[in-house]
Amino acid sequence: MENTDLLHELRYLRGVVASTQPPTVNRYWPVTLSWGCVICLGYLVCVWLARTGRMDMLPWVWPLLLVGAAPVHGYLARKVRMSSLGEGVRPRFRRDLMLCWMSITVIAMLWTVGMVTSGLIQHNWQVLMFLWGSLYCVGYVINGVLLSREWLWVAGALLASLVAAFLAGPDLYWLPGFWIGGTLVMAGLMGRRNALRQSARTA
Repeated sequence: MENTDLLHELRYLRGVVASTQPPTVNRYWPVTLSWGCVICLGYLVCVWLARTGRMDMLPWVWPLLLVGAAPVHGYLARKVRMSSLGEGVRPRFRRDLMLCWMSITVIAMLWTVGMVTSGLIQHNWQVLMFLWGSLYCVGYVINGVLLSREWLWVAGALLASLVAAFLAGPDLYWLPGFWIGGTLVMAGLMGRRNALRQSARTA
């Protein structure tokens, strides 16, 4: 009788530990990868427009990209949910994660609006890029704790770019901001690799 009770307690404790650990696989890696590609494309278009002297078109780049990326995001997210449900896995809605990223976005947008309205953006846009990179690094760490461990590697890569830019001086403060798209692509590819490995183990 005592052995049976002990086994039940051990199973219960294992379940508690497993439920508090971040999942090893991020099933939404296609969404992450698509947003990384969108951000990289946006930066490339902005650089091309700036180098060709079409500065008046720059404000339209990101709104158009976001409008075009929204249907793709919805399609991929729905496809991942249906695939997960087909495998018997019910994706969880992480309200805490959503609130975290909403807070990060609001803070970054307030900084952006403040620098634009004050006119500081004209000569200190590199500082704004450094700020966006710093906030994304914090978000990646939270993703690593709440979502999947691969985000911790991505946070380390972004942190390395922040340190390199800081040591190099203000002329390279733009580097972390431009590297955000690359880190999202990196997270998507790592998520794909982990998902394939998990499928191979369960096959």
